[in-house]
Amino acid sequence: MRALACTVLACFFAACGGGGSSSAPPPTPVNPPSVTRLIVPSTTDPAITTYLNPHVAINPYPAVVAKNGLFLFLVGTGGQPQNQQLIQATGAARGYHVIGLMYPNTPSVGSLCDASTDPDAHWNVRREIITGQDVSTLVAISPTECLEHRLTALLTYLSNTYPTEGWGQYLAAGQPVWSKVTVGGHSQGGGHAGVLGKLHPVTRVVCFSSPADWRSTPNLPATWYASPGVTGPERVFGFSHQQDELVTLPVVTANWTALGMNAYGAVVDVDTVGAPYAGSHELTTNLAHAPTIAYPAPFHSATVVDAVTPKLGDGSPAYRPVWIQLCFP
Repeated sequence: MRALACTVLACFFAACGGGGSSSAPPPTPVNPPSVTRLIVPSTTDPAITTYLNPHVAINPYPAVVAKNGLFLFLVGTGGQPQNQQLIQATGAARGYHVIGLMYPNTPSVGSLCDASTDPDAHWNVRREIITGQDVSTLVAISPTECLEHRLTALLTYLSNTYPTEGWGQYLAAGQPVWSKVTVGGHSQGGGHAGVLGKLHPVTRVVCFSSPADWRSTPNLPATWYASPGVTGPERVFGFSHQQDELVTLPVVTANWTALGMNAYGAVVDVDTVGAPYAGSHELTTNLAHAPTIAYPAPFHSATVVDAVTPKLGDGSPAYRPVWIQLCFP
């Protein structure tokens, strides 16, 4: 199956000598903008046979200084990367390589773990989704279908297919170079981002409207938040809506505290305090979501989902400064 590609407005302009002289130099092409590619997972490895909505891959905008960093974005339960392209395009415009990864994202981790008596149920379910290791009885994800294999297969495909775009720098010995990766995620994806930060030394972890893992009994945050990890809390950030319908503000801030993020300042409302938001790692908003028809949990999704992210008068996303501060410094 061939990858679907969409080229975003390639423009070629040049200044010409006056008077229409035949000796005028030919036009000099301007580097084309980033290319947004939609790539079906089975294109990268035919053994991947489930969750085949396309990945998104965007090369850095060539007119800015390359960051030599990869932004890996993970959608929430039932989400598709192609529906959350505004934040991904922001990263490419800042000089980052960007991947929106499709992975096994249904059912929700909470629905799998809520009735479990295992205190580490959330940790084990997420590790199996991420690594494909058989560590949970609540989910069955093979090594071929897991998140990490999908990322490796996509990076290999991009490096081989577009060798001049620099994707190969994020692979070494057939594995992702995690130290060059900023991982962000929405909802379920934000929880996976947090676990990836525990497993690997990533540049940053950014949790949008998340993490949500909560133990109904004894009514406390999930155990994995406070467990030792490779990426320290100094590199973990969160952004949530104060009217979130699914992960309420008291729950998400309690989880942020359990992750140690409160050590870097109090919660800051980005509607009243501008960047760099007093250096806080815990950011919230109360802006109205963009109007849309019957969108589920719009405040929960407004932090990063294109359809409900609030827009400015020129159509740009209102949260662009927040995304830059947290993900694309």
